[in-house]
Amino acid sequence: MKYNRVQEIRQYVESRHSVSNEELLKEFDISIQTLRRDLKGLEEEGYITKVYGGVVYNEPTTKAEVDALEKREASNAEEKDYIGKLAASFVEDNDVIFIDSGTTAYRMLKYLGHVKNVTVISHCLDVMLECRKMKNLTAICAGGSLHPETGTFLVDTSFYPYNYNKCFISAVGISTVRGMTNTYLQEGFMKHHVIAHSHKVFVVADHTKFDVIAFNHFADFSEVQVMITDKEPPKKYEKILESNQIKIVY
Repeated sequence: MKYNRVQEIRQYVESRHSVSNEELLKEFDISIQTLRRDLKGLEEEGYITKVYGGVVYNEPTTKAEVDALEKREASNAEEKDYIGKLAASFVEDNDVIFIDSGTTAYRMLKYLGHVKNVTVISHCLDVMLECRKMKNLTAICAGGSLHPETGTFLVDTSFYPYNYNKCFISAVGISTVRGMTNTYLQEGFMKHHVIAHSHKVFVVADHTKFDVIAFNHFADFSEVQVMITDKEPPKKYEKILESNQIKIVY
């Protein structure tokens, strides 16, 4: 099948980083016209870049550490606020929800004035401070020792008894190669625990998080039901989102 061949070409280029057209023609025993068509599709989806006589693989950006909290607050503020408003529209009366750390998820709180009897559970200091302003919300802090760089409380998640109707999870990176990733191991433990105990999982991330890989993997696409962002994801995510029946909202 064409789809399988195209994916095999993608994997072949990825494993070698750069490949000549001559090598691809020989390896896959196809015509130059077929190769050009297949490479055009991979280029449009963002996997490769064509160069003279061959192609190079577009490596995802890697991120070893999270930016300072102040920098993250200022970065893409308008887009994050837009995502927060979209996320809030999914919250209903009587929900028990988890709102993750990060400078995107907590922005949904100011748009929750329309709901009643909603319980918000979080390990994020910013979420707790914002909940003080919302008289219609009951806030539960998953407390522990404060991690200043992320503004979160970190504890052993094995003691948490909570179950959630919905969780709103942030990510440092989203990629077709590694799924959802972040930069702090204990933060990843929290995300993993919450996802496992949630009826519906929402990932909230602006467009800059796509094609980024951080060192700690915390979730696969198969664990997510809804992805909320500010722009249509790159085309190469189309098949993986469809195959996992993930609803995209932007």
